[in-house]
Amino acid sequence: MPVQRLLAKIHIAKKELALDDEIYRDILYRKFKVTSSKALSDSQALVLIYHFKNLGWVPKSKPKKYDDQKGDGYSSTPAQKRKIEAMWHDIYRGNSETQHLRQFLFNHFKVSDINFLERKTAHDVIEALKAIQNRREHGAVSMGPGAVMP
Repeated sequence: MPVQRLLAKIHIAKKELALDDEIYRDILYRKFKVTSSKALSDSQALVLIYHFKNLGWVPKSKPKKYDDQKGDGYSSTPAQKRKIEAMWHDIYRGNSETQHLRQFLFNHFKVSDINFLERKTAHDVIEALKAIQNRREHGAVSMGPGAVMP
């Protein structure tokens, strides 16, 4: 059975190409000798999706979170922002994660939001988060400001 995302693409393509059930099952049977997409392997599912693309189906891509921001060589990249958010989520899980990330950025880097990070500062934030992860993995516990880490 193909993975769920491939099955979803197949059924979306079927709907957007306006294939009725009889034609759809005929395609399945002619190409793969099956009557249900669940009986396909992953590679067969990919072949079927490719066939639908040849019939004119164009998959719609989901916009990425930071696509509205064009890189100017000065601002942080979308990849840096995603990495910071992912690392923060791994380190600090909680209901107000975003608020705590903003507070961390402001306290340590004097930036009020992740979207205002410069490329160099984003790199420094990533390195700081790596250091925090490293301390947590090796059992070091923060004892407050000025404390010496073991």
